[in-house]
Amino acid sequence: MSESENLVNLSRRGVLVALGIGAGGLLLGRSSALLAATNDSPASFGPMLSIGPEGMVTLVVPSSEMGQGTQEALARIVAEELDCDFARIAVLLPWADPAFSNPAARRQITANSMTVSGYFMSLRKLGAGARAMLIQAAATRLGVAVEGLSVRSGQIFGGPRPLSFADIAADAAKLPVPANPALKDAAQFALIGAKSPRKDLYAKVTGTATFGIDVAEPDMIIAALVLAPHPEAAFTVKGLEDAAKLPGVVATVPVKGGVAILADRFWRAQKAAQIVSLAVTASPLAGLSDENLRAGMQAAFDAVVPAPFPNIEFTTFPPKLERADKAKVIAALAATPHRVEAAYEVPHLAHATMEPICCAARLDGDGLLIRGPLQDPALSREVGAKLTGLPLEKVRVEVTFLGGGFGRKWGTDFVVIAIQAAQAAPGRMVKTIWTREQDFAMDQFRPAFAVRSVATLDTAGRPTAIHSRISGESIAAYHKKAPFPGFEGLADANAAAQLIYGAYAVPQKLIEYHKTDLAVPVGFWRSVTMSQNAFFAESFIDEMAFAAGQDQLAFRLAMLENQPRIRAVLEKAAAMIGWQPRKPGTGKGKGRGIAFSYADNSFCAIAVEVTVTGKTLKIDRIASALDCGLVIDPVSTEGQISGGIVFGLQAALWGEVHFADGRPLAKNFGDYRMPLLADVPPIDVALIPGGQHPGPVGEASTPVIAPALCNAIADAGASRIRALPIARTLEV
Repeated sequence: MSESENLVNLSRRGVLVALGIGAGGLLLGRSSALLAATNDSPASFGPMLSIGPEGMVTLVVPSSEMGQGTQEALARIVAEELDCDFARIAVLLPWADPAFSNPAARRQITANSMTVSGYFMSLRKLGAGARAMLIQAAATRLGVAVEGLSVRSGQIFGGPRPLSFADIAADAAKLPVPANPALKDAAQFALIGAKSPRKDLYAKVTGTATFGIDVAEPDMIIAALVLAPHPEAAFTVKGLEDAAKLPGVVATVPVKGGVAILADRFWRAQKAAQIVSLAVTASPLAGLSDENLRAGMQAAFDAVVPAPFPNIEFTTFPPKLERADKAKVIAALAATPHRVEAAYEVPHLAHATMEPICCAARLDGDGLLIRGPLQDPALSREVGAKLTGLPLEKVRVEVTFLGGGFGRKWGTDFVVIAIQAAQAAPGRMVKTIWTREQDFAMDQFRPAFAVRSVATLDTAGRPTAIHSRISGESIAAYHKKAPFPGFEGLADANAAAQLIYGAYAVPQKLIEYHKTDLAVPVGFWRSVTMSQNAFFAESFIDEMAFAAGQDQLAFRLAMLENQPRIRAVLEKAAAMIGWQPRKPGTGKGKGRGIAFSYADNSFCAIAVEVTVTGKTLKIDRIASALDCGLVIDPVSTEGQISGGIVFGLQAALWGEVHFADGRPLAKNFGDYRMPLLADVPPIDVALIPGGQHPGPVGEASTPVIAPALCNAIADAGASRIRALPIARTLEV
């Protein structure tokens, strides 16, 4: 593992040499620009896989590793079809290269929990193709038929003598790559679904893993920053001349939204930055406060013409968009006297990654090198080319480990600043380090949203129509992203999707979005749309169950008759806490709540038990059931669900960013409480098998805990919480 890490830390000049020394004779996938026709150069079969002369298999994992276990999962997929010795497969971090594009996203990006599901089939074919080529090479070497050979743990059997992968790697590399290699049946899987220590565990435990903050090379410069509260703010700066005179300071540089102080050490750069004062003269956030922010969202319900969000039918490609008939929905709401109405709010949220924002860049005669904790290396490469005027092939982006991402490191604002700082010191690596205070203040927050929902129930207590409206800022609009083809004139999916679950069999549904321009920097946050809409949707379903006087679980199941996988996770999670049917709201201080969320081939339910005593909340236990299709790595999957629950629990209990005088007020963890070990109740996770293709996991549980928890609080007999965080109402 330490040798593999050394490969990752090489400069561009050293990559070619390292590949010849460290990777050996067969390479399935370095970028073609890095390959040279020499005797010890690896031979390329495809984008990611190599086999060395000692039989060591090396996989360049194309996605960013931020703790979610993609290195382990993707290595298992390849090794399963390759039939190598899994203990002898090493993983490397990626660089930006079109060859590493996620087939689902059609670009190299780690987001939306689509790494495993997106790469699954392509990596199976990669492993199976390499296996077929090795078998063919062995058959030729041994003079036997291919059909008589078998592979196990990197050895090929069936001939006069066994051959190792190392014996025939060079010969196999010369063969044509099969277009459609035979894949294993799921019943043959030995690595997929098994448990073993993660591939990145040793490096992280021993401290040899390279995170963005660890990037270093001789003569490197450190940049400290002085930033305005908004990247588009206008400002004046004082103290630059005095800062430039301090020991170790190399330069003071204008950057996007502020200035960078370059010095030979971080503390020297930071000391110089502290004597620089920045006065804001104009800002898009001028005058913004909690009060007028909430007032703006509420006013939008009347002042902004809503955009509808369609029902999406995924049985066709491209998906069929079905717009609701608003007149029919309004008529259905008017026809039934039994109405349920509620209004909800969620605040802005910070990402609060453990590793603050950082990035390194070097501009020299070879081009531009960017190294850092990036979720979108492809876009970072494009940004580098645009800022420097270099052709794309002269920009190299190398991805380090990420100390948490959660969508924040999908952005490129910090990459822009690193490149601008590096342009002031050509030939030297410049690493920009944001303080924790800057990380909070200059975050791209999860937007705040407000919702108004109304529903009608028939005489049996079944919903006949639901109309939900949402107001808040558009992530797509802030980042100037064009709508997806076919979505022109419709609501931003990042705001409105799944505001009413399509899975529920309700005759009439209408979702509308009142776009609110607040100018707050916003971006993707773990589980994106569902981070707010699961709370809105599942809280409102629970309110309907209360209005109908029906058990919350039974009420849901009655609308999910054609959703067996959702029913299964709901029933399993409920059984895990011993759910017994009763009239909702009668817990007398002891409450239980349930909720679920779903995405492509992934279904997650959470059941919660709580005790509410006066104004004090105690969470007794949490149970979650997940059906994510095929489970690649059970240990990482369970960890992702537990970790996602804790992440969502923080947001549900305490998460909110306040604004006053045009600035976010959160400065550090003292202003943004995180859960301690003592705050986390017992969490049980059950995995339910659900098919032969994996679904998304990393974001599955995060949005579900808030509605499950608030539903449990209401069931305990306390007042329904409709505005997060819960700590506004109850002491936790």
